Amino acid sequence: MKVIPLEYFYNKNTTLKKKLLPIVALFCLLHVNAQVTLRIEPGILLETDSENLGVLLNVEPKVKISENTKFGLRFGIAVNPQKFKINNSTSFFIDDLDDNAIMSFVPTFDYYLNAHHYRPYIGLGLGYYLFNNIDVSTRNTSVNILEGRVNNQLGMLLRGGLEIGHTRFGLEYNFMPKADIEIPDGQTIGTVDNSYFGLSVGFTIGGRKNTI
Repeated sequence: MKVIPLEYFYNKNTTLKKKLLPIVALFCLLHVNAQVTLRIEPGILLETDSENLGVLLNVEPKVKISENTKFGLRFGIAVNPQKFKINNSTSFFIDDLDDNAIMSFVPTFDYYLNAHHYRPYIGLGLGYYLFNNIDVSTRNTSVNILEGRVNNQLGMLLRGGLEIGHTRFGLEYNFMPKADIEIPDGQTIGTVDNSYFGLSVGFTIGGRKNTI
């Protein structure tokens, strides 16, 4: 009987390996999928300086670690959360206060206080927040519109609320240090406070019926 050398199965050019890898990957995905859920959370912002409504939308895949804990990765966007302060208002002003947004990518940890149908929870996260550029105008005879730049920052998420079945009612606070607003010549003309409170209602997709 011909003995097939072990190296044969590790040769990237063999048909066997090409067929086995997708099968193994699919098996792992199906096994993990039972513990993975996707949460979608629309909501509104509280205490904004904008005349328009401040809104948020979070999309968060979550992995169940134990009966009371879950890890997740939150992808979020908040519209009109920023609060501006201009150092010299006689020379500069923000062209449009009602047109700003923040995107965030935040790893999260949630802890549920019990394993009942009504489940209070607390959570936290630390991640990266991205800001859009700001239109800054000068106060002179000819109005010039400059691009104000704000550096992206690390921020902290604190949240809590109540989960009833697959529906979640939550309050969250996203904290970031105040950031400088710089115009193209390198001058700092003011600061922006990007921290915001949000009130949301979340819905869970996927996972087993008995998952968190």
